[in-house]
Amino acid sequence: MFLNVRISSVTGAVSCSLALMVFSWFINSGFPAHLISYGALFLVAFLMSRQLSSWSDLKRVTGESSLSPKTFLFLIFGVLMGISMSVFYRWHLDRPLFMSALLPFAITAALIGSMEELVFRGYLQSQVSEKGSVFAILFSSLSHTGYKCFLFLTPALYSSVDIGFLAFWTFLFGLLAGIIRHFAGNVWPVLIAHALFDIMVYGENIYSPWWVW
Repeated sequence: MFLNVRISSVTGAVSCSLALMVFSWFINSGFPAHLISYGALFLVAFLMSRQLSSWSDLKRVTGESSLSPKTFLFLIFGVLMGISMSVFYRWHLDRPLFMSALLPFAITAALIGSMEELVFRGYLQSQVSEKGSVFAILFSSLSHTGYKCFLFLTPALYSSVDIGFLAFWTFLFGLLAGIIRHFAGNVWPVLIAHALFDIMVYGENIYSPWWVW
């Protein structure tokens, strides 16, 4: 009977967002607390499966607009956005502005960024769009910021990351990405931007960072 209970779009999105924060908080914990993260991730998968049951639902997540000159302009902007943000972040870390090599981890880095955009700017933003575009953009940005901050704030590991810097720029990126996703009519420009950012920041890593589970 539980499986037949209908979940509203907003309730599902809020529950999914909170579950993702629980996942990021516990994912680096030891056993048995580590199991909580998998339970939260299972809940996310369950909620998404309940609300993405048809091809039209999937199109709503990725965007229903067809390719057009406007779409290509947003795609170009996404490429420039990803490159410029990676240069700025590498400068902040006092690293060379451009990577010196492209190693196999770059593939994983690109997939991580792509999946985050599909979940936050794709699924979550589209799920709460009935409340208005401004609310949807703010909600997806706050959800993504919370997810990132909980990942680095977890007491399971010591992290030297400046949480204030992380929260501010993640939220700012989220606002910009949400606006682009809204006006572009699809998620591909911001997906490309995030994937490029992760490739250019982490693509020269030999080993994956500690936050890659």
